[in-house]
Amino acid sequence: MQLQGVWRNLALVLTAAAVLAACGAAAPSAEQLQVRREEADCMAGILGACGLLGHRYEGGQGVPSDPIKAVLLYEEGCRTGDQPTCGRLGRMLRLGLGVQRDEVRAADLLSVACRGGDMPSCVQWGAMHEIGQGVPENTGLALRLYKSACDEKDPAGCSYLGSLFADGREVLQDLTKAAELFSFSCSSGYGPACAHLGNLFESGRGAPRDMGRAKALYEQGCKLGAGSGCLLLGLVHHKGLGTPISDAKALALFEQSCDLGHATGCSYAVRLLEGGGELAANPRRQREFRLKGCLYGQGTLCHELADACVQDPKAAAAAPCDGQQVWRWLLRGCASGHTFCCVKCGQLYEQGGQVAGHQVASDRDYARRSYKRACKLGDAMGCKLERGMPLLDPAEKR
Repeated sequence: MQLQGVWRNLALVLTAAAVLAACGAAAPSAEQLQVRREEADCMAGILGACGLLGHRYEGGQGVPSDPIKAVLLYEEGCRTGDQPTCGRLGRMLRLGLGVQRDEVRAADLLSVACRGGDMPSCVQWGAMHEIGQGVPENTGLALRLYKSACDEKDPAGCSYLGSLFADGREVLQDLTKAAELFSFSCSSGYGPACAHLGNLFESGRGAPRDMGRAKALYEQGCKLGAGSGCLLLGLVHHKGLGTPISDAKALALFEQSCDLGHATGCSYAVRLLEGGGELAANPRRQREFRLKGCLYGQGTLCHELADACVQDPKAAAAAPCDGQQVWRWLLRGCASGHTFCCVKCGQLYEQGGQVAGHQVASDRDYARRSYKRACKLGDAMGCKLERGMPLLDPAEKR
């Protein structure tokens, strides 16, 4: 199995690193010793060890951040039957972090881990049902999963439940209840809840408007690793809400948000770097943020990357356009909900043809699926093209 080969290579790397470190002159720190113990336990097949080590690499705790290595470790931990680790792998697959996004497998892993009693997996599985991602949309089931997790004092579960109360979905809108849930979650160290609570204070919904309190909560959320907190704090500086306007501070916070996997932070960074304001235009950095944002699921940025290459293949001399990569950007843009990308993918699949020199084989089944996704997302052209397609021949059905 390919994964086992990759894992053997990873094991050799970990062993070599431990030997080299042992030969060094400096005495290892307590954290380095703990990492070595976890590496040894993981290679020995001790239940839960690979998951702990993967979590370190995912968050850069005592080791360099490496989502790809985290996924490999989660795969190995899940293979040994560690349900929480299967849940973490499911979350990585759901978000496309360190691995190609696979919503169907993510849902399967999260459902098994949830049924095994892992509350964080229940929350992630509920989130997929809430938006119909890889599973049928079912907000009622999402509500039950969030409530079960919150009843067990899971901070993320309470935060997701608070969002339903704040928006009045599947429950009567209750902003006071939402604020209570966000407050518990934030005080328990769940950064996104701090951002949600800050937004209530900024808007004056469910609490007196207090920009100072909102800013403090955004800062707290950002420090806890919530990309949404960094994003909202960046907007405070960009708009000058209770503080002097500073695009430089805003950009630094948008970049932090982007690095934390929040695609909207990448998008705001791109806009700031268009120039015309405090900051000069910087196409190279714009492209870097577009690449990250596309990877994190911002379909608009995927479309912009593809469009720039198609319109002007020489636009980025340092990173020449590659037709196969352009095609992947279009596919990822469609998967992320950008309707133009879905329509374009459908047309290429239906007719066959080239995109930036890359040949796309005709496949009417996938063409229909692309148009259908665009139509479901509210695109009139997608609906029209789907209706105009001939019926599939029996040999084309899958």
